[in-house]
Amino acid sequence: MAGFSSTSRLLQRRQLSNILNLIKKQSNFAAVRVSTPKVLATLHGKSSCSKAQGQKDFRRHDSNCVKRTDLNFDDILTLLGTGNLQLIDVREPNELVQQGEFPSALNIPLSCLKESLLLKDDRFTELFNTPKPRPHDEDIVFVGFGPIKSNTALEIAHKMGFKKARQYAGGFKEWMEKKEESQI
Repeated sequence: MAGFSSTSRLLQRRQLSNILNLIKKQSNFAAVRVSTPKVLATLHGKSSCSKAQGQKDFRRHDSNCVKRTDLNFDDILTLLGTGNLQLIDVREPNELVQQGEFPSALNIPLSCLKESLLLKDDRFTELFNTPKPRPHDEDIVFVGFGPIKSNTALEIAHKMGFKKARQYAGGFKEWMEKKEESQI
């Protein structure tokens, strides 16, 4: 019986070690859910753990935290009013025709975003009739119809060094709904 106990402890240690190594290796890690009571007991130095207590989130704060990068309708109105906004609509041209265009937004389809941001300054200006955004710019905001494309664009931009870029997750859909509400 003593052999089983030490084997069990060895397996617990290996499982714990594997989990901790996984946490260290994951650069885009948001949360790991550990639900094995034995592992939690080992993590917390307890000898037993009930299933109700058996789940714990281990979170790492990331510099690209989505909460920090999300703008709402009022934020967009304020930035549009000040003129301090580089709004980039990442929808495809046919979506703009079907759904409508965002006021004063530059259209760079998501499928071309990375290549466009890699263009030389003069070529970018020639294609889009506006200066190329700089990685340190704080006024870059991506928008789509909803949060899916704008979030993807934000991830691409952050990986390319545009760490201060943000998104309007509500997108064109929310923009139109809020504009209609405010006109009623």
